[in-house]
Amino acid sequence: MVRKDKIKVGCTGLMAVLFVLVSITGASYADVVNPGEKTITYSYQLSNIQDYPGYVFILHGTPNPSLEVLNSSEFSFYKLSTCSIYAVPFSVYNEVQVNQMNDTQISEFLKNDSRVARSDLNLEGLYDTVNEGNSLESALIILKIRSIQGNILDIQKEKIIYTYTNGQRIEKPFQNQNQTPEPPAMGQSWDFYLYFVVLPILALVVILFLLIRRRTG
Repeated sequence: MVRKDKIKVGCTGLMAVLFVLVSITGASYADVVNPGEKTITYSYQLSNIQDYPGYVFILHGTPNPSLEVLNSSEFSFYKLSTCSIYAVPFSVYNEVQVNQMNDTQISEFLKNDSRVARSDLNLEGLYDTVNEGNSLESALIILKIRSIQGNILDIQKEKIIYTYTNGQRIEKPFQNQNQTPEPPAMGQSWDFYLYFVVLPILALVVILFLLIRRRTG
């Protein structure tokens, strides 16, 4: 009986270890970019933050950042994070000393304190993984604060600005808050064709030439 209990405990412990390893491996794999591909991440900007000088706007997400104070500049975060924006009155921010809190305290304060205004808009870090030959370089979403009423922070997506490797910028307005406008296709870059089309074809031609010469020689 004791031996069976020990085996059972051992199996449970092994399963726990395997679960942790699989979780870590899965997270690591999500960070890996396949050869010939590149990741396009989102960046964001609050267009009218200066209209609300009485508030501190905080970015908080999972797994990070725990606390990032926003201003009118563009901001971005880890590609696998999901973040939200919170508005805290300056007087409250200074009173509770948010910047002195640990991660757990920050999360509890932002999500539970009745003096904090919360946006229900979830911001994602990753736009997409595309072919290296794709000339798309970045995706910037412009956000606008519509109102702050009690603990409700109304923020909406106004437009997205796509930037390409040739410096071209194309803006598209949001018709639907739940649907990101697609970027126009700008074609493949010469580097893509050189490395992934031209060079492989040349290498194949050289190999075939050597094989034919060897057989006929």
